[in-house]
Amino acid sequence: MKQIPSPADHLVVYGDFPGFAPEDLYEYWVNPDLLKQWWPEVVENDLRVGGTYRFSWPAPNWFLQGTYGELDPGKRLRFSWTWNHEPGVFEPLWVDVFFMPIEGGTRLSIFHGLFSESESDQAARAGCMEGWIHFGQKLASLKAGA
Repeated sequence: MKQIPSPADHLVVYGDFPGFAPEDLYEYWVNPDLLKQWWPEVVENDLRVGGTYRFSWPAPNWFLQGTYGELDPGKRLRFSWTWNHEPGVFEPLWVDVFFMPIEGGTRLSIFHGLFSESESDQAARAGCMEGWIHFGQKLASLKAGA
């Protein structure tokens, strides 16, 4: 996963995932058993537009939760994003994930925002960028190790 230069109010990352068809890569984002292989430890998922999700990491007592805004298998996924450990954050961010077929795999693009220009929001933006790159590489390694 790599960062694409973007304005301070959002972030954009992308990566190529050889060996993943777009529909298969999408499943790694929505199927609880597949999600747990690369991202959260616990997944609660009501997979429908308007449905909610909650991803948990019990040891630090962190959870990420939100609502699905769009589900287009193999093409696009949209969900809101709110952490329990970010005090004072009341408006959820939105994450848009796009799956584009390329020769031999899929190009994944993530748009995440909107962030304000406050110091805390920009720190959160940097943390999200680091997280997407880290977990994107972990996801890519699943197919590489298969």
